[in-house]
Amino acid sequence: MLYLQHPELRAGSTCPDCAACSSKGILAVEDKPQFLLRLEGTPMITGTKYALEITRCNLCRTRFYTKAPVVIAQAPKYDASCISTLAIARYSMGVPMSRLEAHQAMHGIPLPDATQWDLLKKGAGHIQPVLTALIHEAANGELMHYDETPNRILEHQTQGKASHTTALISVVNENKVHLFFTGTGTPATHVDSILGQRTTETPLITMMDASPSNFPKTLKASLIARFILCFCLVHGRRKFYELFPFFEKQCGFVLSIFSGVYANEAYCRDAGLSTDERLAYHQTHSAPLMDGLYHWFNKQLLYEQTEMHSGYGKAIKYMLRHWHPLTAFLRIAGAPLDNNWAERMIRIVIRHRRNSLYYRSQIGAAIGDCYMSLIYTAKENGVNPVVYLNALQKNATAVAENPELWLPWNYQMALNAQMTLAA
Repeated sequence: MLYLQHPELRAGSTCPDCAACSSKGILAVEDKPQFLLRLEGTPMITGTKYALEITRCNLCRTRFYTKAPVVIAQAPKYDASCISTLAIARYSMGVPMSRLEAHQAMHGIPLPDATQWDLLKKGAGHIQPVLTALIHEAANGELMHYDETPNRILEHQTQGKASHTTALISVVNENKVHLFFTGTGTPATHVDSILGQRTTETPLITMMDASPSNFPKTLKASLIARFILCFCLVHGRRKFYELFPFFEKQCGFVLSIFSGVYANEAYCRDAGLSTDERLAYHQTHSAPLMDGLYHWFNKQLLYEQTEMHSGYGKAIKYMLRHWHPLTAFLRIAGAPLDNNWAERMIRIVIRHRRNSLYYRSQIGAAIGDCYMSLIYTAKENGVNPVVYLNALQKNATAVAENPELWLPWNYQMALNAQMTLAA
């Protein structure tokens, strides 16, 4: 930003309008200036080319080279911001490296895709300790959402192995950790690995869909009694929504019940109710709706008012089979209704998959997971991902020594300490 001063007037000067009427008004500069914007397009990665003069003797042919200033000479060719910008473009915006290479070439600043990959791989080494610290934080959360979506890793595909990306959210003391895991493992595999690091004895509320691949298999005995299972109500609702054209009356009734429950949830959210107040409100207003729906479902099957093996009958049996985890929000304070939070994370993976089609290797997938985890953890905690990644890259040594001090919600204190030491 360029600051432009008035060509004639300064703070402390006499006001020209007051002077005209023989008054003695004094000028003062206001805190908020008037802004004027002029925008121009630039490449995503830009730079400065320094031409160092070379002088040569016309007799002895000796060359004398101009030395660059120390600040310029010691600066790396690629600033930390290059890595951060590439990471945002690749893993947040879903821009393939080949397209970015073409875009840079159009602006006359070439940046081959191989160079982009080398920079991202180097940067991933600097931020990996922070990802490890985030996983440890996630292990001790009080609420966990997770879901998965297919993804392609050529290295595994050639071996006939299917790959998936698991998107996981863990809420820890109001901080939100977002993690991505891509590979041949199921969500249960990743959750087991994370919860193996859990040290707290507090209950853990988990939200997922009813797929068997989501259930952890090796929970600690101390955690099993505190593992609160919740299933996504939207998955149950979706089955009736898809059948509505064929069973309008029956499905219309079911959908109206769900609408009432979500209207109650919207009221709780808009009113800013605490988790205990929200639970009490749902028990008062949503429990009668869900109890009536439960009895209506049983009546449909008991009195054979629907064909059990039809799509509608299967939808009812799904709800009854999973009724307890589907209605956890009526018994547990803080239990969510659905897994929409994780579903929104899955869209990030889908966008990347549609643009880039696949990862070439497991290493490439791990690097992508690392960047995506840090970028979206920063965003969800109100931190600018570019500024955050820049700070991690520029303070790589300090980050490696104490990564737990460089998480999105506390890194500013560590950064200020580094600046104080440098001063």
